[in-house]
Amino acid sequence: MSEIMTQEQLTVSYNPNLLVTYKYVPETYAAPESPTFMTDKVTEIEWQLHKSREYAARSSALAAERRSDIEWLEEQIVEWYDPNYTKEEVLQALAEKFALNPTKEFEVQGTVSFSGTINVPLSEIADFDLSNVTIDVDLNSYEYDADLNVDEVSLEDHY
Repeated sequence: MSEIMTQEQLTVSYNPNLLVTYKYVPETYAAPESPTFMTDKVTEIEWQLHKSREYAARSSALAAERRSDIEWLEEQIVEWYDPNYTKEEVLQALAEKFALNPTKEFEVQGTVSFSGTINVPLSEIADFDLSNVTIDVDLNSYEYDADLNVDEVSLEDHY
């Protein structure tokens, strides 16, 4: 059990840079006959203790949230056994509870046709070849998350 003490109650004054040697307790007791001793500054030990307390608090909060989720599921399962519930209603309730956004992927194909003009300096007309012109095409979907790729771009000679 830890006890809270004031600075005046300490028999040795507090020194955050003091080196402390302590017995390291391994995760398993496979070799208790050969203990390991560690030496750290008090500040290092305090930081590790602080991080351990933060981790324990987060773990406790997460465990409480999971218990709450399990209790909700137990209540809902009993209710969902009612034949008046549809599969879609159950799935929608689960998606809402766990903040899921299920999606379905569709494969799409399309054709893009474009026209325009290219201004070529008169001094380069003799060497001009339309096949050397690079055309960049960018496809976007503003309404939905989409992964769209341009497979082929071709130009037709009309000059």
